[in-house]
Amino acid sequence: MTDHFNTQMAEFQKSLQGAIPAASPTSNIAGQFNAFRAFVLSALAGLQQQVELLAKQTDQLEMRSRRKMLLVHGVPEGNNDNLLTTVTSSLSNHLKLPDLQEDCISRCQRLGQPKGDKPRAILLKFQDMPTKNQVWYAKTSLKNTGITLSEFLTKDRHDAFMAARQRFGVSKCWTREGLILIVGEDGKRHRVTSKAEVNAIPQAYSDVQVPTTAEPSAGVSNSKTTSAAPKVVKPAVKTPLRQKRLARR
Repeated sequence: MTDHFNTQMAEFQKSLQGAIPAASPTSNIAGQFNAFRAFVLSALAGLQQQVELLAKQTDQLEMRSRRKMLLVHGVPEGNNDNLLTTVTSSLSNHLKLPDLQEDCISRCQRLGQPKGDKPRAILLKFQDMPTKNQVWYAKTSLKNTGITLSEFLTKDRHDAFMAARQRFGVSKCWTREGLILIVGEDGKRHRVTSKAEVNAIPQAYSDVQVPTTAEPSAGVSNSKTTSAAPKVVKPAVKTPLRQKRLARR
């Protein structure tokens, strides 16, 4: 919106300067226009900051409401199976958590519409945070089972997480309690919640290597030696004046 406003204002100012002569009584309109333009731009900047602040606060509230939720991926879909019983039994066996029962989960449902053969993700909402954390921190036991766990991030945080994985690699990005943790190219750990913060992480530039000359081999002197070019002796040319002098002698 700001770019569009600047473009329109620039076109109007150009036409205004061409239409009003410099000595015209209304030449002060250009100055008033510049003042109005500066005021509108400052107002737009203030509104933009307020919108970004409200969006950030809304994202934080939305993420707080998802604290007890996890997403389960890779569980095959059945026609008449009890989804809660299937998920609870699978997680309890793979994670070695015998205390994980159906009454520990208050909500269990698949997200989205069926698409092909890929099973849809399952949304789990636990009764309390300790049970959710117990399941979350035991997720490494799901390796090679085809089932994975992930946090139920908001759209902005999910987009930031995917952008971070694409830039820094899968092994250097993970989530914890709604925060995106990134190990940057400089080895430092960063905590972000938006794509703007991901893009703000500095890149590590490698030092320029200066080429070095090879060391001299053993028995060879390090001093610079140059081969002397043979001198060409030019034959003396006898001019008529020189011939007269030689004849007098």
